[in-house]
Amino acid sequence: SLASTNKTLKVEAPAARSAGIKVKSVAELVEKLKNEAKVI
Repeated sequence: SLASTNKTLKVEAPAARSAGIKVKSVAELVEKLKNEAKVI
């Protein structure tokens, strides 16, 4: 028989995230990614 060697020490819910935003067009999405998020 196989016995489990792992113990669950603690389980908790993930932290709450802030709400996202909706954009109206691809151009607006690209603009926000470039200027606000600085990812592209």
